[in-house]
Amino acid sequence: MQVLLKKIKKNSIIFLLTNIWTAVFVQKVQKNGVKSMDTDIMANIEQCYPRMTKKQRQIAGYIKDNADMMTFITLKELSRELGVTEITILNACRVLGYNSFNEVKYEVRKYINMSRRIGLHQQNDYFNTDVPEYELNDKEQLLTEICREERELMEEYARNFDSRRLMDAAKLFWEYPKIILCGRGLSHIICRWMASDLAGAQIGSVLVDTELNESVYSALPVIGGDTLLVAVSFPDHYFMTEKLAGYGRKKGAKVLVITDTPEAEITRHADELLTVRSTTRLFLNTASAPMAMVNLLMSAVKIEGDMEKENIGKEFGTLF
Repeated sequence: MQVLLKKIKKNSIIFLLTNIWTAVFVQKVQKNGVKSMDTDIMANIEQCYPRMTKKQRQIAGYIKDNADMMTFITLKELSRELGVTEITILNACRVLGYNSFNEVKYEVRKYINMSRRIGLHQQNDYFNTDVPEYELNDKEQLLTEICREERELMEEYARNFDSRRLMDAAKLFWEYPKIILCGRGLSHIICRWMASDLAGAQIGSVLVDTELNESVYSALPVIGGDTLLVAVSFPDHYFMTEKLAGYGRKKGAKVLVITDTPEAEITRHADELLTVRSTTRLFLNTASAPMAMVNLLMSAVKIEGDMEKENIGKEFGTLF
């Protein structure tokens, strides 16, 4: 009986403490204006903004205006960027209803991913079009036309081929000890191809699929002044590839951008730029011309490596 009474007493205390904790949490949520866990962080900022101090509003404004950068920035970096203390930032996080700066970053990433997912669905409505019925009247003729368009892409690249630019880009792979290859979709496939060829030249590299958050964030700590960041971005020009290129540039990495046009947004982060058209009528991209360019780039890397080995051999030979 005594054991039973002790057990009942213990459970009553746990129940009481749970109710107290719940009441405090609800009071905190009501105070901070957070209606539910489903409220996105931008709506949350709008709700809390009138009750925030001047510095807290500065922090909230930065979060809203620089959401993409918030996914990368550290607490110390944000403190330095805004000229406020880390404690002030943490207090702002609490006013918004979050227990830590990492929770705020998580909510920003969740907001961005949801926004981009909606955008990608809208883009897919545009890109995934059926072949018009009149084109299907002569299927062999249609395929012949597509073949001609593929050939024209290759011929266009050959006409504009810049061997010096390609050789300059190839040298970077031997100059930097850390190499990161990043992209999404077709761009990631191109990165994998490059990684395989680089391994054949005895150059190690890190592959980053920019569609996967864990892949992106695992690469962030190693990006610095000794890094060559190769950002491959063909349509639909995925936003995270661009943001990673911008982050790399900010951290002092050398950024080589491979894309389809000099007008692509990612080119503003490029130290070196290689372009090749990838348009095709039935799909978002064709791999033919991009893969040809990558093959030439990797060939240039191999040529540079063999030249370097030959120079080292000659230098060593002078010692005898």
